[in-house]
Amino acid sequence: MPITVLIEQIVSAAQALAAAEIPDDADICVAQAKELLAARDRVTAAIAARVSQVHATGRVKTHGHASTRMWLRSAGGMAAPAASRLLELATQLDRLDVVRERFTVGTMTEGTASTICAAVADLTDEQARLAEPILVELADQATPAEVARAGRYLREILNPGTVDRETRELDTDRFLLVSESAGGGLQGRFLLPREAGARLRAWLDAYARPRAEGDDRPLRVRNADALDALLTCKVTTELLVLVRAESLPDDPPASTPTSTPAATPKSAPSPSNRPDDPSPTSSTTDTETTDTAQTDPTRTGTTGQDPRGQDPRRSDPAELGAARMRAAGLAGAGLGAPGRMLPGLLLATGHLLPVGDIHRLARTSKMVRMVLSAEGQVLDVGRAVRLATPAQRRALFSTYATCIAQGCPIPARLCQIDHIDPWVVGGQTNLDRLAPCCGFHNRDRAIHPERYELRKVGPNQWALTYLGVQPRPMRR
Repeated sequence: MPITVLIEQIVSAAQALAAAEIPDDADICVAQAKELLAARDRVTAAIAARVSQVHATGRVKTHGHASTRMWLRSAGGMAAPAASRLLELATQLDRLDVVRERFTVGTMTEGTASTICAAVADLTDEQARLAEPILVELADQATPAEVARAGRYLREILNPGTVDRETRELDTDRFLLVSESAGGGLQGRFLLPREAGARLRAWLDAYARPRAEGDDRPLRVRNADALDALLTCKVTTELLVLVRAESLPDDPPASTPTSTPAATPKSAPSPSNRPDDPSPTSSTTDTETTDTAQTDPTRTGTTGQDPRGQDPRRSDPAELGAARMRAAGLAGAGLGAPGRMLPGLLLATGHLLPVGDIHRLARTSKMVRMVLSAEGQVLDVGRAVRLATPAQRRALFSTYATCIAQGCPIPARLCQIDHIDPWVVGGQTNLDRLAPCCGFHNRDRAIHPERYELRKVGPNQWALTYLGVQPRPMRR
């Protein structure tokens, strides 16, 4: 049968189906909807193949369209995000033979195929060929969301630096806009960076998503009430990060070094390799960080559960993907990121956190190293590094009214308690070596220490002066 005739029949059948009477039996509707969803995936596969051909030839420009994406939006009446997803699916399927075949015959859903295509979109053809069998195998036993998490991890291993670039771009684009409603309320929209977004997601999952018996509030109202509770300091937030031990800074020296407050190092000393350190993880919170190492180098886990009650020890997709890469011999292919540069996994959202942010969290959190067996049993517990005690925090709040950065209006009670001497170089959690520092200045000082001058302005009191962006020396 000619393809044009087949397409005409499909269009006619679709029109008749849309106008047909809907069955009263919900079970029949469930069965029919399942069949229609599978048929829709096959139609999408046919559309993607033709979009790929149109995009490769550039014929849309002869029809008055600036790009294939604009053609999809105009001719197909698609929204911008939907047009972008279809174009990405069409172009990536051309180089993913296994995914294309399985998607075409119906053994892979559109959601899974689109997820794999998105995971390899920024990879070279060689890297995509290496990642495809790993993601396809994982797709047989995981959801598209879990495949997406593993895909982000594999992409960073194959193409190091992607996570750091994306995180910095998102940090640059962050915003929060609010306006007063007609009734005197406050409304707005926002975009948070990954770390802050993970904190918000973990906090909402813990305080807004659970519904008590008899609670008839919709989720949007519970979210609003949870925000109100946070603003009135009735709840705390928790951030869990899964980290390999190689990505963590080394422990400080056993003896406390003599340090000059104003001499803040630009970076921590280069840590030595620890070949006997197996695959560990880190669970980071506002008040506590747990670094967990396992004796099985192909698995990672954390001793606690994430805010949604899931146990990360149960075959985390990102680590499964990394394990399959090691099993496939990719570590020796020169394509893997160095162990010290592997990102962390934000358990609340499944996104990755650059190693620089991991080091910053390690300096400002309580950390306990735990070595686990392959079965998850605790074999050894190492040194703990404590944050400021409640008594120290109260003393600091009575000494400082705001953040130590001069001109910063953030109240001290809303600031992080920062070490004057970074913990990674032996800084101690003593009252005279602590000061409140807001999240922005704490992060900016850690990334750009040359922009700040730290000096003592009184007994047990410090001030941070912003020096501005230092000009780069001109090349001769």
